[in-house]
Amino acid sequence: MANNSEIQVINKELVNVPLKFNLLEDEDIEQANVVFDAMRQYVKRYLVEKIDYGTIPYCGNKDVLFKAGAEKLIRLFKLRPTFDLIDKIVDYDKELFHYHYHYHYRCSLYRYGDLVGQCDGIANNKEKKFTRVDKSTGKMNDFSVVNTVCKMAQKRSLVGSVLIVCGASEYFTQDLED
Repeated sequence: MANNSEIQVINKELVNVPLKFNLLEDEDIEQANVVFDAMRQYVKRYLVEKIDYGTIPYCGNKDVLFKAGAEKLIRLFKLRPTFDLIDKIVDYDKELFHYHYHYHYRCSLYRYGDLVGQCDGIANNKEKKFTRVDKSTGKMNDFSVVNTVCKMAQKRSLVGSVLIVCGASEYFTQDLED
């Protein structure tokens, strides 16, 4: 346990550290209301059902945001996405007909050069929608989905980061079934 002199030094350091944020003022609250109102109006006027968002069976009653809708919100909020490959597994074993592809991407959103949010997305060929069996051989034929799995991980990270940064979760959820 620290003695009293150490505690006093720690407390003195804490007192002298400037706060990284200010308390909300009326103008901040008004600005937030303007942004939320603009979002509400934009969703109603410019996002098109079945193109930008929609419902997916077995995903609940909430609309899911599609990639096209996420891209429109990116333009509205003047964001710039970047993607970082965090992890990947590309394993081919032709003799055993074993193929495994796993991609993990992080999408970072920037506004005027400042990082404003991030989200990760993961996809792999073991997901049910990517599992295909060649009817003539009865064996897995997964070569055709490598690029699709890669792009799906990127899309998941993009949509997730847009939902977070734009505060769009009031209107949409993540596109779980893609």
